Amino acid sequence: MHYKNNSKKTFTTDIMSYRILVDLTKNEKAEFPEFSLGEDLYEIDYLDKNEGPIEFEKLEDYDILFMGNIKHTDDKKVDKFSPQELKAIKRFVGEGGGLFLTSGRGGDRDIPMKEGSIRVLYKITGVKRFWNGVIFESKENFHVKKFNLLFTDLYTHPITKGVTELVLPHCCFLSLTEDAEDIILTSDKAEFKYLSDEVVDNVGPVPICATSDFYNGRAFTIGSSEFMLEDSDFGLDAGDNLKFFKNIVKWLSFEI
Repeated sequence: MHYKNNSKKTFTTDIMSYRILVDLTKNEKAEFPEFSLGEDLYEIDYLDKNEGPIEFEKLEDYDILFMGNIKHTDDKKVDKFSPQELKAIKRFVGEGGGLFLTSGRGGDRDIPMKEGSIRVLYKITGVKRFWNGVIFESKENFHVKKFNLLFTDLYTHPITKGVTELVLPHCCFLSLTEDAEDIILTSDKAEFKYLSDEVVDNVGPVPICATSDFYNGRAFTIGSSEFMLEDSDFGLDAGDNLKFFKNIVKWLSFEI
């Protein structure tokens, strides 16, 4: 027996299926980690560079749209969001879909919203800016290297349930709207290296992870992508990173 609810999950007897579309049309540098999916049933498809633009008809049969670490180029059109693509993504999330968005070192490279940068998604994600640089933490708050941020005190949220230790490498931080909920903050000793001029400043507690509700759908945004790599020091095998990752997918699919 098959049926769908407003979150688009599909159930076949007692097996839950998540349908995930991985977008590659915006010069993304991180792919969805298929190697660590465990026993849950995932159906993963890819929208390759030559298969754009992003259209609602390409999204509507999926539960989650994954966009991993968009690295916009200086070309003003090739990898930027068009008004039509933004409309399609808004409709997809608004009708119950989930948007899983990751960034990383360099953030949005200071490319303005008017050029169609990742910032145009702010009404969905609640993120107005992905800061162009990388966060360094104090000795007690990093793992092995100062850009591998270590978190042991997380805000209470379904995504952080059962997560006691998290390692997030090469993070940028986020500027949020009032509609976003930050669930991970850096320490008051955190520093940020701006890549535009190599200046390092103390930034104190800043958000690197946020959730947002958008009509009937949800969005999850994080300033790190490398936590999803297959690596025991900072990837999915480090701390509770794998649990965190699975919670994200379940939350976006309205399972938790």
